[in-house]
Amino acid sequence: MQRARELEHQGHKVIHMEVGEPDFSSAEPIIEAAKASLDRGLTQYTAATGIIELRQALSEHYQDQYGVEVDYRRILITPGASGGLTLLANMLVGQGDGVLISDPAYPCVRNFIYLMAAEPQL
Repeated sequence: MQRARELEHQGHKVIHMEVGEPDFSSAEPIIEAAKASLDRGLTQYTAATGIIELRQALSEHYQDQYGVEVDYRRILITPGASGGLTLLANMLVGQGDGVLISDPAYPCVRNFIYLMAAEPQL
């Protein structure tokens, strides 16, 4: 983030996506789909693994685009990066492990690794 600030100070245009708050709006089809969902009363919590139709659509996408068969029951939808990264860290990282991370990286990545009693490494 420091480097981004330096570049901005030098007059470069920087699109900030590192904190999940881009400086542009969602695409119109996404906005319309959200409105339609609200109009239909779809305001309750989803299943913990995600909306089944979305999981099925992703499964079909992988088959159609890449020829890879992924059973929709093996696809999980998380409500954001933090939930997904915490889940991955719990599954893959052991106490004392070293975990390579990029720089820049999502600001919370180090915390997910520390939570597993592991060490982030650049």
